[in-house]
Amino acid sequence: MPSQPTTAERSPEPRSLLAAARLCVLITGGEDAWGFEDLVAGLVSAGVPLLQIRDKHLSDRVLLERVRQALAVVGRQPTPRTLVVVNDRVDVAAAAGADGVHLGESDLPVPAARGILGPDRLIGCTAHDVAEADAARAAGADYLGVGPCFPSTTKAFAVPADREFLTAAARLPLPVFAIGGIVPERLPDLATLGIDRVAVAAAVTTAADPPAAARALIDAIKTARRHA
Repeated sequence: MPSQPTTAERSPEPRSLLAAARLCVLITGGEDAWGFEDLVAGLVSAGVPLLQIRDKHLSDRVLLERVRQALAVVGRQPTPRTLVVVNDRVDVAAAAGADGVHLGESDLPVPAARGILGPDRLIGCTAHDVAEADAARAAGADYLGVGPCFPSTTKAFAVPADREFLTAAARLPLPVFAIGGIVPERLPDLATLGIDRVAVAAAVTTAADPPAAARALIDAIKTARRHA
């Protein structure tokens, strides 16, 4: 049976863990609770530092259950633990006790989300250009997802982010995750721009062995950072 939520104290605090995180894996709620829990447990065991649960098709009730499941799995993990954030849904993140939320351009503004989540939870924002990145930082975002960087199998877009923007984003004084078509072979190119954090979905979740794919990305990030 899937795990039940726990109320154990979860530490250290999210921003300390975020500062060390180099990989974010975006996952859906899956077709069933058992498969979802297996995926989360595998990614946690692989050392993924940040999970974002993104699912626009599940009902509110089921999405809440999935987030609580993920937190229960993480609650059994030795430190440093994996962070769990929810895409879009500030209400679900708050109700589940997640580590935070990731906001897109059509979601609540950062100050409103902060009013719901409080000062200690993480708020991430998506930025497609310098103006959006600067606005998110000024509003109090804790981290950014920038891109799309390369052609992606999970989201369609017309124009990829230009290198000037990615270079400028990498210089901002907050964690910046590149997203969009990220695979290990593209990490050295991103590292030359100063970006050494990435967010992926299909590169891990559609792999034959998701935990192995996550470990390969973590190793590739380390190698790219050493050679940048």
